[in-house]
Amino acid sequence: MSKILQQDLLIVLMVIWLGISAGSVMLFQRGSDVQRKRKLWPGYTIFSNTVIAGFIIYMQPPLLMMIGLVTLLLPLTWLTIRSTKFCDSCGKASRSPFFMKPPTECSHCKKTL
Repeated sequence: MSKILQQDLLIVLMVIWLGISAGSVMLFQRGSDVQRKRKLWPGYTIFSNTVIAGFIIYMQPPLLMMIGLVTLLLPLTWLTIRSTKFCDSCGKASRSPFFMKPPTECSHCKKTL
């Protein structure tokens, strides 16, 4: 892969990543529509991790590394979806530490989820 093409790919990756980040802020950090957040969170998480997997594959690292990274994204995606809950009271996201189980209390307002 030529050096110019790699630089262009890096720019595209940064633009897509900024778009995903901006989308996350607009969808999940602002507003209080908890039902919408709950509905969109799984799809958003799957989409963002699929984009990451696509870039890993496109960058063509050594085969074993590529398989390992892409395979690692599968449980990471599931654990992220599972361990993120949205509070009915304040509308903010709460995550449990270490992804072991879903949170039972909002980390912001301390109300039961």
